[in-house]
Amino acid sequence: MSILEDKDAIRDVLHQYCFCMDEGRFEELSTLFAADGAWIAPYRTAVGPAAIAAWLAQSVPATPNRMHYVMNSVIAVTGDSATAKSNYLVVVEGPTGPEASVCGTYADRLTRTPAGWKFARRELIHAFKGEMRLTLPPP
Repeated sequence: MSILEDKDAIRDVLHQYCFCMDEGRFEELSTLFAADGAWIAPYRTAVGPAAIAAWLAQSVPATPNRMHYVMNSVIAVTGDSATAKSNYLVVVEGPTGPEASVCGTYADRLTRTPAGWKFARRELIHAFKGEMRLTLPPP
């Protein structure tokens, strides 16, 4: 694969994550992670696809509807590993229309596997957050 093909494949992983999250397809989302991949947020860390899928199924309710947007991605590929840094915005359905829920940066490390590029580590770094409408354990 050329560097451009690698970057395009990585962008696809970044975007598939958003669609899977928004559509509640957490099992499918978890396949975007390597076997020992980590999902890291300020309120929880989950390691491995099964733990990631279980945590998201528990914490992300079916309603309200939400949409994740990822933009300004900067991707660097070195052989079979890569880093990506992207801005994100999550919008949730509110009583009068869409409401910004949270925004920040995804700091990602990816690894090339026989099945394609996978997250080795995805860290959510919140810049601003409002009501995320998640089911989280008390602080």
